[in-house]
Amino acid sequence: MAFFSSKKVEEIKSAADIVDVIGEFVSLQQAGKNMKGLCPFHNEKTPSFFVSKERQIFNCFGCGEKGNVIQFISKYKRIEYHEAIQFLADKYGIEPDRKDSIKKNDSVEKLYRINELAKQFFSLQLLNLESGNDALNYLKSRGFDEQILSYFEIGFAPKSGNQLWENLAKNFHDYELVEAGLIGKNQSEYYDIFRNKVMFPIRDETGKTVGFSGRIFNNEENTAKYVNSTQTEVFTKSELLYNLDKAIPFINQNKRLVLMEGFFDVMSAYKADIKEAVCSMGTALTVQHANLIKRYTDNVVICYDGDEAGIKAAYKALILLGQVGLDTKVALLPEKLDPDDYIKKYSKESFRNVLKNNLYDQYDFVYEMIVSRKDLTKPAEIEKAKLALFEYLDKVASSTIREIYLKKFSNDTKVDYQDILADYHNFQLENRRRQSINQRKVAMTKAQTEVRLTKKNVEAATDKLLNYYALYEEARTLIRNKLDLIRIDNHRKKQLLMTLTQLLADGSPLNEMMVKADFSEITEEELQLLRKTPSSYYNEIEVIDCIETLILNRYEHEYEKNLLLQDDPNLPIEEKNKAVFKIMEIRKNINNIREKRHVKKTNSHR
Repeated sequence: MAFFSSKKVEEIKSAADIVDVIGEFVSLQQAGKNMKGLCPFHNEKTPSFFVSKERQIFNCFGCGEKGNVIQFISKYKRIEYHEAIQFLADKYGIEPDRKDSIKKNDSVEKLYRINELAKQFFSLQLLNLESGNDALNYLKSRGFDEQILSYFEIGFAPKSGNQLWENLAKNFHDYELVEAGLIGKNQSEYYDIFRNKVMFPIRDETGKTVGFSGRIFNNEENTAKYVNSTQTEVFTKSELLYNLDKAIPFINQNKRLVLMEGFFDVMSAYKADIKEAVCSMGTALTVQHANLIKRYTDNVVICYDGDEAGIKAAYKALILLGQVGLDTKVALLPEKLDPDDYIKKYSKESFRNVLKNNLYDQYDFVYEMIVSRKDLTKPAEIEKAKLALFEYLDKVASSTIREIYLKKFSNDTKVDYQDILADYHNFQLENRRRQSINQRKVAMTKAQTEVRLTKKNVEAATDKLLNYYALYEEARTLIRNKLDLIRIDNHRKKQLLMTLTQLLADGSPLNEMMVKADFSEITEEELQLLRKTPSSYYNEIEVIDCIETLILNRYEHEYEKNLLLQDDPNLPIEEKNKAVFKIMEIRKNINNIREKRHVKKTNSHR
């Protein structure tokens, strides 16, 4: 974290004129010596929000919010005070007194700069150059003029293979552009990852560009409609919501967030004066998304497509949002229309009316979705509907809500309420029993994993791998498939594994006599590695864990070797560049294994 002294903070406040800063987010008009506008922190029709250039403060006489420019940014963007200082320091080019973790900060800042320059490049291509005309005409045909496109900073990635690379390579190393996920490399040249696509810049809550989503616009066959940036230090699509940074003040004003499915839906909603709309990026809503929303509001309106897929997605989102305590309503659009098509077919006013007056309570929506798909005159259908209702209520509903909807179900099915209630209690007991069993399994797996991890080292993984290979046929396929990737440091044990492999390849029986005949002067300790013990049993998770440990061992040795090559003053620059790219590749491979292990460990804690 960067450190800013009080003197440096005063320098930031002097540079960041409060009228200029707030004017980027709030429309201000002259009111005597001050400026005034609609407060971004509460919903109002008559301006009560005043900004004093002379005193460098803001004050809302409606809701009571007030403070200096740093406090405004902190409140407006819902970030900590020190993050607001950093935001303004970045904006006005003011360096901190001290940086901790300089190396990490520098790499992150480079990613931000690369993405920002790429965004500017894409925007220039769309709005100012002939190469972007087809994409621009496509966007205009969908109802988006240049003002809207500029507001959302939409761009175009040209069809030519490496224009972005040529533009960015003037300021950054090639490996940095590859690491940012914008540039790829084949055997002979660098090339742009995004080509001939409409480009949507993805920003974090503070407004920094962290990645992109590219969309086809000319009905290309056998091509994915959307392509997202690869994961980087600053971009993880399961943790980001499109347009959140621009939506935050309107979320504050309207005391709600509107959740949509696609970028064009969000843009169309903005045109219809629904400016608190966001969406995820081609992925289902995640618990990270739900927690992110929770930081800014307790009220959500889901406005997904009106088709079957949209209804199912809304149901899944309701469970996630309900589990983090959000009060959610659903706007169900008719005729299977998405928001963009609905606005075009009807009107902006009609769409606003749907989002204001025609909202389903979350429980009503789920109840109607369940019962409308079942013939409640048939016992089998009643049973299916009952179990679906039990499952939903058990996940998100309070006791009061459960009683309301179980009674409603009783009335609709003509089944005695006490019978339904008894079934629900049995359902709960069975659920708790299953959960208890799963928790015990998780606890046992966790304990085994922790024991294994505390003993984990290359030597232990080697011994265990040899034992599994000798004893279990099902382990041999797993191990043989990874033989080229693993590294065994102990030469004798490496030779022993090769001996076992060769014997099996020749069709020889795998027993101690054959091993002794093929492996010179084998010791009793080495033979012990090939024998069963009273505690021996096949554990595929442990086999994979041993393989991954030995793969990591290989990667770490290669990493150290290439670090030495990179720093060798006598090595030609071409060889150094090869070493740099190799380091990046190895680091990615290591991170992939560690991330997979982290996911396993996280799942075992649940």
